Amino acid sequence: MYKLKTALEKERIKLFFPHFSPDIHTITRIEPSACRVACPAGVQVKAYIGLIIAGKFEEALELIKKDNPLPGICGRVCTHPCESECNRRKVDEAVAICALKRFAADWELKKQIKRNKPIKRTRKEKIAIIGSGPAGLTCANDLIRKGYGVTIFEKLPFPGGMLTAGIPAYRLPRDVINKEIEAIIDLGVELKTNIEVGKDITFGELKKKGYKAFFIAIGAHMGLKLNVPGEGEYKGFIDCIDFLMSVNSGNHKKPGRKVIIIGGGNSAVDSSRTALRLGCDEVYIVYRRSRKEMPANVSEIEEAEKEGVKIRYLAAPVRILGENGKVTGMECIKMRLGEPDASGRRRPLPLEGTEFIIEADTIIPAISQKPDLSFLPKGHKFKLTKWDTFEVDPVTFATNKPGFFSGGDAVLGPSTVIDAIAHGHFAAHSIDRYLSHKDIKKGISKPQPVREWGFGLEIEDEIPIKRTSIPKLPIKKRLKTFDEVDLCFTEEQAIAEAKRCLRCGHCIECQECVSGCSRRLVMLSFPHKGIEEIGRSPEFILRVPANPNKLPFDERTNDMVITWKDEKERKHTLTLTLEPITCFVDPNMCRGCGKCEEVCLYDAIFLRSTKDGILVSEINETLCKGCGTCVAVCKTGAIKARHFTEKRVEQMIESCLHSE
Repeated sequence: MYKLKTALEKERIKLFFPHFSPDIHTITRIEPSACRVACPAGVQVKAYIGLIIAGKFEEALELIKKDNPLPGICGRVCTHPCESECNRRKVDEAVAICALKRFAADWELKKQIKRNKPIKRTRKEKIAIIGSGPAGLTCANDLIRKGYGVTIFEKLPFPGGMLTAGIPAYRLPRDVINKEIEAIIDLGVELKTNIEVGKDITFGELKKKGYKAFFIAIGAHMGLKLNVPGEGEYKGFIDCIDFLMSVNSGNHKKPGRKVIIIGGGNSAVDSSRTALRLGCDEVYIVYRRSRKEMPANVSEIEEAEKEGVKIRYLAAPVRILGENGKVTGMECIKMRLGEPDASGRRRPLPLEGTEFIIEADTIIPAISQKPDLSFLPKGHKFKLTKWDTFEVDPVTFATNKPGFFSGGDAVLGPSTVIDAIAHGHFAAHSIDRYLSHKDIKKGISKPQPVREWGFGLEIEDEIPIKRTSIPKLPIKKRLKTFDEVDLCFTEEQAIAEAKRCLRCGHCIECQECVSGCSRRLVMLSFPHKGIEEIGRSPEFILRVPANPNKLPFDERTNDMVITWKDEKERKHTLTLTLEPITCFVDPNMCRGCGKCEEVCLYDAIFLRSTKDGILVSEINETLCKGCGTCVAVCKTGAIKARHFTEKRVEQMIESCLHSE
């Protein structure tokens, strides 16, 4: 073989294996699994779980970040609707998808990998984002990557919105928030804190400074009123958002000895567990419905009870009691559940004559929040709902005013982080099309309803595997500190938990076919003088004859034949024997169930009997197309896909060129 001598010749070899952009070559015609459909942001759950199984933690995180720029945050506080649709629940318990996302994010933090570099500005337009919560951060992340100038305006002295102001550090450590925000700022996003748009600077002034579009993502920071006698009249009556924001800003003074929290959402549970950590002797949650209807995360409720929070269900406040200007307690009434209301939960109805009193010196209402719209100028003409949220187009998130978009809690009211992230993506897409003078409704896929897989997923023979428990800080230790309670999987635990995934559907979504295609099946068509460009990199363009019969392959041997000229115009030829893209079976792992034979579309798989009389699968490589369907359904992992990857070919070339 010819021995490679010059750097120039190495560069010429690279012409044949340019880097493929995953943004251009993506799998779009494969029906997604139920977990991905259930995720508002469309995170490729099955794909990143598969990468974790393979120990490809870095690749898993990169895949997550394509749809979710805040994986460490979401891995801690997401309500994980994906797990509610996980088919594994029909066998035992859902796969710990959220914890696996956190594992991938924390793996990067531990490695202290800093990836992001400033994105080159390619668009002259500037965009103002009002609010630095998850919706605003996601929108900024997407738009800066599209080449726009992006500025985030935050009225608080710190970024993060309710992530920082409302969620306690024991659930979401501040270093995690800061790192993930920093990664977005590093792309070139400008962040301005302590500036309230509408008051410190007007929308008109921003327009004069060149801002062409606005995304209003102010969150919902204003607590709703109880509307009961005595509310706000006595010292010791504290709104939950004010309480949490004060604590999260560093004020760890005990609010009182005996505390009552009113409400059943995450803010109520957060307030109760925070009060315990501040040293309060007794902490109660009063909730007007039953445990079944309580909207807070089930795991958070369970941990609150373990820590000592007492929950009084089916009770509602009647009036706040006080003496000498201080809270002394709360009169409540017992409730019963009637027919479902607009929320789908059964409506609580009072039982007359069942009033009772709970003594307390601190009362913290946490019944819900709404956006604070005091920043809007008089005569603003924005269409608002009766809940003081922005009325927007449900697909584009455009308000009634051209150039103004809104999302997150400013549209939904108090909702979830993952919903806010999804809104940020949709808004960024719409803003880009708006500034490009295109139809902003075009190119947006409406969310599809979650449905059970009709792929023939059979779970009767699945062996129950216990869900990997998330390590937790001991209760005695956690009550004296705001250190994080839920800890992270080890690499071994993460891989073990990921292997519980049933890999629902035909495609395993590994996307190896994208980067590993032999360039005969994946290509970009740019006809020009009989030549097609089928790959690009920043420096090189690979060109081959448009006629597929003239591709650089020897059809008799399936060898790749590479010919090039050096700087002296001397011709050189390199021949590589290529391994076909097929699947193969490890007979030691095969249990002969025949599922692979049932799903193979090419009749390439059959069962054979070994000399010991054991049935195992075998693959005819002349018929196999390497689609990976059999890999997806194999319950034991006995079938593997043999991928012809770019890195592998480069290694083959290096080996050949350096051999004598």
